Amino acid sequence: MESLKKVPAINLDSSSYQAANFAFGAKLASYYFDKYYTDQERHKHQQQITIVTQKSTEANQYYSSELEPVANAVWLTRNMSNEPANVIYPESFVSQWTEHFKGLDNIKIHVFDENDMLKNNMGAIYGVGRGSKRPPRMMIVEYMGGTKGDAPVAVVGKGITFDTGGISIKGSTNMWDMKFDMSGAASTMGTVYALASRNAKVNVIGVAALAENMPGGNAQRPGDVVTSMSGKTIQIRSTDAEGRLVLADGLFYADTTYDPALIIDLATLTGSVGRALGKDYAGLFTRNDDLVSNFISMGKLTGEELWQLPLNENHFKAIENNVADVMNSGPDAPGASAGAAFLGTFVREQTPWVHLDIAGVAWNDKATPSKSSPGSNGFGVRLLNGYIKQYFEKK
Repeated sequence: MESLKKVPAINLDSSSYQAANFAFGAKLASYYFDKYYTDQERHKHQQQITIVTQKSTEANQYYSSELEPVANAVWLTRNMSNEPANVIYPESFVSQWTEHFKGLDNIKIHVFDENDMLKNNMGAIYGVGRGSKRPPRMMIVEYMGGTKGDAPVAVVGKGITFDTGGISIKGSTNMWDMKFDMSGAASTMGTVYALASRNAKVNVIGVAALAENMPGGNAQRPGDVVTSMSGKTIQIRSTDAEGRLVLADGLFYADTTYDPALIIDLATLTGSVGRALGKDYAGLFTRNDDLVSNFISMGKLTGEELWQLPLNENHFKAIENNVADVMNSGPDAPGASAGAAFLGTFVREQTPWVHLDIAGVAWNDKATPSKSSPGSNGFGVRLLNGYIKQYFEKK
């Protein structure tokens, strides 16, 4: 197990649970992304720690079956998000995660290319990817480890592998951080990987809606109208509100194809959620208030905390448009709530749905108790693994 460097053996009491969780924390905290340092002295990835306990067999069994798969999933998620955009783009995201899933049981992978998107009338995600030489992709991973016929949990992630803002181009300040705009998709795949690696008795669908948002000659423009897979039309007010567009098709596809028991989306959607909640919480939005307390409790338990923000009829009315059915930006409503309402437009009202805006918590430039490296936090993997285990996995 990779862990803390130059740490002596630590003698814990006889609790196998305590020892296993200590190892889990050490594994998470030892993470450091130093792949591109050519100076070996700068390398900070960790080596090993020895934990002494009277119940080493039980501790190792619990750690290897329940905790290590989650830690490994967090590492893979962080690695994917930390890679630069010339390394991770829609096609390479698909190929790398496909490689990671090899050898795991009950996994099926489907990939939609741009031609599949056109055939399925996915004009929203296709429109975002039009401006890039790297075409969009939608990666669908089915993990069917539960009872045949049980409705799955669907997790849908925003996967903008780099976000220039498109024609509504961003300023240059900190644009290099826009490689992290695919963090939701990375955490979606990481969650499925964690569940499959520990052979969770549950059915889960992961959907990564992937595109690179570039201002090329074929890019969509402000004022354009696109038709989503749902049939709803969208006026593009800002090409920099692109994450909700790729998710519109991803959410509708997951909802109508799999009829899930619950659909959760993860997205670095709005700057406003970060301004409201800082680095402490992800924003939680839902039409289903009965889901809120359990999500918040699991956030506290896993250290990936959530705070509910409002979503009401006024937010849905604010995105109505005088040219198309809805618009993707510019409504007279709080930005994070309007973004959530836009996403909710593409999820059937009868489907339980939770939107997690992780823009403030997906990455930071400081070490935290659960990671040593600046960059990606891998936010959402521990949270969703815990939530799905608690409320959906067969005991």
